[in-house]
Parts: sequence; C-alpha cells; structure tokens
Amino acid sequence: MRDLDQYASDSKLWIFTANRVMTASEVTAITDKLNQFTKSWASHNNQLKSTAFVLHNLFIIMVVDNSLALASGCSIDTAMRFIQTLQIDFDIDFLDRQSFVYIDDSNQIHLVRKDQMQEKIASGEINDDTLFYDTLIPDLETMRTDFIKPKGSFWMKNI
Repeated sequence: MRDLDQYASDSKLWIFTANRVMTASEVTAITDKLNQFTKSWASHNNQLKSTAFVLHNLFIIMVVDNSLALASGCSIDTAMRFIQTLQIDFDIDFLDRQSFVYIDDSNQIHLVRKDQMQEKIASGEINDDTLFYDTLIPDLETMRTDFIKPKGSFWMKNI
C-alpha cells in the first residue's frame, strides 16, 4: 500500500473493486492515469490533496485529505466520470458492486462474484470467519484499522 502517512486520519476515501484481476500492464497504465488525475483534481478551484493507487490488482483507492480542501459534489462527480473513463479504456467494471475480495486460509486473495457466494459457502471455502475487504469504509483511519474483517462481523454477513 502506498505511504499514506502524510494524510490526515479522517481523509475521505473511495474504494472501487474491479470485476476481474488487472494485468501488470493495466496496473501500470491505470496508475499513470490516476497520478495525472490526482495532480489536477480540484474542488471549487482549490487543488485537492489527493492520491490514488491500485491495490492487489483488484482495487482502485482514491484518498482526499479534508484538512486542506473538501471534495465537493462537483469534484466527486469528476472522479466518478474519471472512473467511468477507466472502465471504458480498460474494459474493467469498477462500479458493479457485485464483486467482493476475500483472503483464504493460505493468505491468497480471491475475487468472488455475489452470484458465486452461496456455492463457496456451501463448499466451505467461505464462512463467517473468512476475511473480506470492506469497501464501504469511510476514511483512512478505518482503512488502517478495519479494512479487512471476518465476513460474519459486518454487512457481508447478509450475503
């Protein structure tokens, strides 16, 4: 994970899960585009202190430090349009919300679709103790402390 020590703990973040594993070349190209985007990302003509990166070839994480300038509705809309552009350019769906990421007993990271969950639960591959990434966390502090948690301990228990 990128060094985020220069960002306040209450920095806002957005996590987008890819519907497939990104290739190394896609990660490189997407990272370049993310860097270009965050260098120009502004809210009401105020440059946002922001960063964005790819994690585990499965997530795009965007961070805005609210201590300098708040991301407004317009700047958030701009970010969403940017993500939609990435989707088109790379044929990856980042906005589907039907893809989840978990860690198996061997510490391997897996992508699973919602429609595959019952099969994985029935086979015993996934249970309430299986560690999942919670992509709905609101801020950097929560990412540092509570990004990965057992399926049975948060909203994933209902899937």
